[in-house]
Amino acid sequence: MTDKFYHVLGAIGDRKTEVLFSDLTAKELRKQFVVPDVRGCTFFAGTSVVSPAELRKVQIIETPMKEAEAREQVDRDSLADIRTGGLFIVSPGQGYETDDIAEAGANVTRNFLRGGLGSSSGLLAYPGTPQVGC
Repeated sequence: MTDKFYHVLGAIGDRKTEVLFSDLTAKELRKQFVVPDVRGCTFFAGTSVVSPAELRKVQIIETPMKEAEAREQVDRDSLADIRTGGLFIVSPGQGYETDDIAEAGANVTRNFLRGGLGSSSGLLAYPGTPQVGC
C-alpha cells in the first residue's frame, strides 16, 4: 500500500478550482495527468474531457492519506481551531469542499510540472519517457 497520494486541483476555463484527480499514486499521476499535460494532449478528468489549453491553474497536492480521510482531518483541525479561539464564528469549518484537500498536504506541483502547464520541458523530469505525440 502506498503512503503517498496525489490529488490534482485545477481551474478549467472560467470555472472555479475543482478536483480533477484524487487518490493517485505517482505512477498514475504521471500517466493520467502529467504526460498528457506536457504533451498538450486532452485527458479525461472524471466525466470531463480536458484540454491543457483550458487549464488556468493547477496544483498537485501530496497527502499521506486518501482524499476523504485528508479532508476529514482538515475538518477536525478546523473545528479544533474554532473551539479554542476566543471568538466564536458560526461556520461549518473547512474540509467540506472538495478543493479543501489543498489544506491537507504539500503542494508538489513543481516536482511534476517543472516547465509549467503544457510545457514539453516537463518531460525532462522523466528520463525514458518517449517524446511522441498523443
